[in-house]
Amino acid sequence: MSTLEIVIEDTRTGNVESRFVDNLEQRCSRETGVSIGSAADCDVCLPDPAVTAHHARWYPGGYHRFVLVLDEDAVVTAASGDEYRGGDTLRVDQRSFRIGPYVLTIQV
Repeated sequence: MSTLEIVIEDTRTGNVESRFVDNLEQRCSRETGVSIGSAADCDVCLPDPAVTAHHARWYPGGYHRFVLVLDEDAVVTAASGDEYRGGDTLRVDQRSFRIGPYVLTIQV
């Protein structure tokens, strides 16, 4: 069983924490990836008004890693500063991305 480490930095406080998600083998598609949002049923819950209930989903695809922006009101900011909105997919690979005040780095 593979485990995924998600490093989360809260830019408001500077606090950094790691969270772990198991069963990576079962999360290898756009539909079954790691859910990120403010809802309690998300794999990674980020409590902030700038984070929608089901904000985004991270998933691996071939040699790359992607983030699908789920909610039409959601915004995900790439490391380059480009913003992606509901329905967009960005390729993140090993790069960090931002959701609300949180910077996430996912380590496989």
